[in-house]
Amino acid sequence: MKAWEDLVGTALLGTRRRVLDSAGQPPAVQQLIAGRDDPAEQLLVAAAVLTTYRRAGRLPLRDVRPLPVAAADERPFVPPLARERLGRLLAASHPDLLLEWLGIVAGTGYRVPPETLPLLAEAARSKAALRGPLLAVAGSVGAWLGQRNPDWSFLSAPAEDEGDVWQYGSLAQRRRWLAAKLAEDPGTARAALGSSWKNEPADVRADFLGVLAAHVRAEDETFLEAALTDRAAAVRERAAELLGRLPGTRYGESMAARLRPLVRRRGRVLEVSVPPGERGEGTVRLRTLVAAAPLSFWTEFGPPAEVVRMTVEGCPAGVLRDSWATAALRQRDEAWAQALIGADPGGRTTPPLLGVLSPASQAATVGHLISRLPVESFARLVHELPRPWTKELGTALLDWIARQDDHRLVSHAAVVIARAVPAECLRHPLATTRLTMDAGPWRRALTETLNFRREMYEELA
Repeated sequence: MKAWEDLVGTALLGTRRRVLDSAGQPPAVQQLIAGRDDPAEQLLVAAAVLTTYRRAGRLPLRDVRPLPVAAADERPFVPPLARERLGRLLAASHPDLLLEWLGIVAGTGYRVPPETLPLLAEAARSKAALRGPLLAVAGSVGAWLGQRNPDWSFLSAPAEDEGDVWQYGSLAQRRRWLAAKLAEDPGTARAALGSSWKNEPADVRADFLGVLAAHVRAEDETFLEAALTDRAAAVRERAAELLGRLPGTRYGESMAARLRPLVRRRGRVLEVSVPPGERGEGTVRLRTLVAAAPLSFWTEFGPPAEVVRMTVEGCPAGVLRDSWATAALRQRDEAWAQALIGADPGGRTTPPLLGVLSPASQAATVGHLISRLPVESFARLVHELPRPWTKELGTALLDWIARQDDHRLVSHAAVVIARAVPAECLRHPLATTRLTMDAGPWRRALTETLNFRREMYEELA
């Protein structure tokens, strides 16, 4: 509307620098300002009329058809207490707890009240992780809203078993379709992935390899070998990671063959030569070889706990240990993960390596780290522990935090622990024991969060 734009421009510049062009205004406005000499008065009158027009000046609609009604949804609404808690979650803006709440509801036969859907859709618009569980609990009313508001179109996603989702769906829909098909019909999923692979953007190719990671198997070797030559570094790295999970691959064997002449043991010393290369290229090649070679390659030099503690000559020891850690993560080798954690318990590779361990070993190792590391170091490590946590790990961490005194880093770790421990840990004594009057604010917040989460599960049971 040019008349409005002209009016706003005049108001911003001021009537001393610019006079409203009356000829550009609607005839009705021209008549109202025609007899007024003061430019400022003309501007204010025009603004009053145009503002009213923009708000209510609309001709009656004709041939109006009523909007279609949303399909019936026979599922019951969440219970009253859960509905009240949803309102508190939305008002407090806790997206992590809201995500957990929606996940609980998605696993039940309930749906959310329709009046809460606009706020939930707005929350999901800015936090994509909420969209999947919201789609499950919103039902047909959510789909109806999504068809009428482009910002909420993720609520009106087509059924992901339809044949055209892979060709025309959003990235999230295609990821879900691929994950489901890899589990139900692997042949169809791999055929679809191969048919569109060359036409996908680099970030999408890397993302799809991440979906394949949970279903990778021996017959994927040729496909992954081809991905090793991809022009995108992220795709190459992900392909190498997945190949590392497969035993006895040609790629792993070739890396071991290239690594063999570079490694020699001399007593308690491990001599590792850096491949030739300029400007650090040799070190990069060494990292690639060690990370990709099967960890069984090192058996001839000793057991893992012994090899990782040897004196290293010929290359930086940190490069070798980091590459071993990468190999242990790729190959999910628990013995090497334990050895590397034991050799450098406070190292930056310790948190991801803990994710390789079995639940019992993980909890035991964390208990060992608690006794070896300073409180500050362990508190920092808590933030980086891979999730989801097991019951054993959650219990060990709650036991640790219960023994701590007031400390800034401990209080930060308490926030993480309160929100990350699994549901099986929510009846820990920390949540059920009455606090004393001198309890610190972080301890009260910890207890409140644990109780809040426990009540969430109880209300939806």
